[in-house]
Amino acid sequence: MSAAVLVPEDPKVTFYMCGITLCYYSDGRQADEAIIRRMVKSLAHRGPDALTHIIRGPVSLGHTRLSIVDIAEGDQPMLSDDGRFALVFNGEIYNYQRLRAGLEKDGVQFKTRSDTEVVLRLFERDGLACVPALRGMFAFAVHDQTSGHLHLVRDRLGIKPLFYHWNDEMLLAASEAKALFASGHIDAKLDPNAIRAYFRYQFAVSPQTLFQDIVELPPGHTLSLTSGGEPQLNQYWDLTFPQDDEYESLDEAFWSERFASALDDAAGTHMIGDVPIGAYLSGGIDSAATTYLLNTHTPKPETGKVQSYTIRFSNPANDESALAKNIADHLGVPNETILLDDAREAGFLTEFQQCLYHLEQPQRMALDVPHFMLSGLVQRNGQKVVFTGDGADEILGGYDCYRQDAMRMWGNQQKNSRQRRRYYLNEYSQNFAEAHVRFLFGQHRPKRQRAVIRRFGCYPAWGDFWHILDDISAPLFGDVLQTEDDHVMDVLAENMRNNIEGLHPLNQSLYIETKTRLPGWILWKSDRLSMAHSVEARVPFMDHPLVELAARVPPGLKLNGMNEKYILRKIMMPHLPGHPTRFKKRAFYTPIRDWFFTAERQPELEKYLSQQALQKTGYFCADTVADCLQKISETTQAETMDEYYALMKLEWVLLMVLSVQILHHLFVEREAACFKINT
Repeated sequence: MSAAVLVPEDPKVTFYMCGITLCYYSDGRQADEAIIRRMVKSLAHRGPDALTHIIRGPVSLGHTRLSIVDIAEGDQPMLSDDGRFALVFNGEIYNYQRLRAGLEKDGVQFKTRSDTEVVLRLFERDGLACVPALRGMFAFAVHDQTSGHLHLVRDRLGIKPLFYHWNDEMLLAASEAKALFASGHIDAKLDPNAIRAYFRYQFAVSPQTLFQDIVELPPGHTLSLTSGGEPQLNQYWDLTFPQDDEYESLDEAFWSERFASALDDAAGTHMIGDVPIGAYLSGGIDSAATTYLLNTHTPKPETGKVQSYTIRFSNPANDESALAKNIADHLGVPNETILLDDAREAGFLTEFQQCLYHLEQPQRMALDVPHFMLSGLVQRNGQKVVFTGDGADEILGGYDCYRQDAMRMWGNQQKNSRQRRRYYLNEYSQNFAEAHVRFLFGQHRPKRQRAVIRRFGCYPAWGDFWHILDDISAPLFGDVLQTEDDHVMDVLAENMRNNIEGLHPLNQSLYIETKTRLPGWILWKSDRLSMAHSVEARVPFMDHPLVELAARVPPGLKLNGMNEKYILRKIMMPHLPGHPTRFKKRAFYTPIRDWFFTAERQPELEKYLSQQALQKTGYFCADTVADCLQKISETTQAETMDEYYALMKLEWVLLMVLSVQILHHLFVEREAACFKINT
C-alpha cells in the first residue's frame, strides 16, 4: 500500500464540522429571528466556535461552527456575490481541491479557501446537478431568493444527519431533532410504532424517527420546496451490486489490489485539514486498518505522531486494551486509554442520560457510553478530528448474522427437518449458545423462510436478529405499545425489492444494510457521540468510491466460509502484528447488568422505572418490568453460553425500557436543555 501524503496545498484552508438549522414559511410570512436563535443555540455542542444566523424574508438559516482550522474566513450562512443563494453546510468535501480547480478554470473567483464556498459556487453554476460530484460526508441547505426555492441535501450513506418537520405551511429542519423542539413549534411526542421498531430492529425505519411528526431526509436524497408547494424528494444515488453471474473477475489477486488501492485512497483523501488527526483503536481489524493508514499518510515530523485512543474495561471479559496496545506499539503510535470500571462509585447513569439526549433514540447495548466518554477524552486532549473503523462490517459482511445466514443456506441443503436439527446442533453449538441455535432452527423453518422472502424479496441476514427479543419484550409492552404497525418497514421492503432481485444472498443483505442499520444506528452513533464533544469523526470505510467497489467484490472474498471481511484481512495482515485470534470479529459489549441493574444500582433508577413512573408514561407494564428487575438483580455471573445468552436478552430489554423512559422524561416532559434556551 502506498504512503502518499494528501494534505492541503494551502495551509490556510478552512473546514467546518457543525450543526445547521432552518425555518421556511411556505405562505411567505416573515421568519422569526427568536426561533432561529433558539434552534442554533440548541446545537452549540456541534460547533462551539461560532453561532450565526441570517433572515431572508420567509427563510431563516442558522449555523454552529467547529473550525478544523481556526481562522476568520468562510463564515456561514454563506452568500453568493449577488446575494441570490444562501448556504448552510455541515460536513467535509474531500475532493474540494479538484472541484475548485475546475471552477477556477471556468473563471470562478474565490474569496475563501473553504470547501463550503466550493459547494456554493458549484450550486450557483449547476444547481442540484452538482451533488453527485461531491465526495464526502455532508448535509446542507440552499435558499434561492430569486425563485423562492429551498433545497436540502444529504450525503449518499447518511454519515451526516438531517431532520425535518413539515405542516403544510412551515418547514423546520436541523442536524438534530432537539433543534426542532427548541423552535417552540413542535411538541415532542414519542411514536409508539417507532418504539416497537427499536425493540425489534435496533433502529427506527427510515424516514421514521423516534418522534411523531419528525422525519429524516433519507441518505442519498434531496428535498426541494417552493412557496405554496409541497416538499419534493428525489434520490440522486443508490448502491448497485452486480447480478450473481456478472462479476468483473473472481480472481483474489485482482480484487485485493483494487481494494487495497481504494482503501488507501480513501484514507488519503480523508486527511484534509491541517490539524492533527487521532484514531479510535480497539483490538479489531477495522480500527487497526484505519490507524495504520492514518499513520502511513501522516506527514512526520511536521504534525507529530498519530494519537490513538482506546477504551479499557475493568472486566477482563470485555477488555481489548492489551490487544490495542500491541497494535499501537507495532505501528509506533502513542496510545491513551480511558478506564471504564464496573465498580465506579458514581455509576454510569449520568453518562447514559447524556448519551440519550444527544442520540435521540433508545439503546439496547450501552455501547454509546464508552464511545461518548472516549470522545470526551479526545476533546480534553485538544483534538478535533479522529478516524474510526465504522462501516467496514456493513460493507464486507462482518457480523455473526452473515455467518448465521450461511448456516441457514447450508441447512437448507439437508434432506429433512430431523437432519437439519442434527446439523445445527452438531455443527454450531460450539460457536453459539444452544438456546440461540435452537432459536435459529425455529426461525429457519421452511414455511417461515418463505414468508420472509415474500415480504422482503430475500431473507435478510439481520432478519433473525430482528426477532431475538420477541418472546421477552412482548409481555413488557403496556397499553400505549399494544397496537403494532410495521407499515414503514413494509414500504421500505417494497422499495428495495427491485434492487435486490437476482443478487447473491449476501449482497441482498448488504444492500438492505445500507438502507437500515448502517445509517439508522452505526453512522447515527458515530456522528452524535463525537459531535456531543465537538469532535469530528471521519469514516474512511464510508468513502463512497470504496463502498461502490466493495459492492462489486465477489461475495466469497467478503465472507469466505466463516471468515468475515476476508479481503480486508488479506490486505492488512502483513502490516499488523500477530494477534491471538487473528483479528477474528469479537462483539464489543458492555456489562449492562453491573452498570445499571444490580440490586445496589436499582434505587437510582426509581425516577424512571418505579411503578408510578411506568404507569405515567404507559409504554410498559409496571409489574412485568418489576419482575425483570428482580430477576436480573438475582442473576449470578453467567458461566455457560446459555446463561450468558439469557442474561444478555434480559439486559437488552431492560436497557431499552430504561432508554425510552429517560427519553420521555427528557423530551416529552421537557426536562432537556433544548427547552430551556433564552434568546
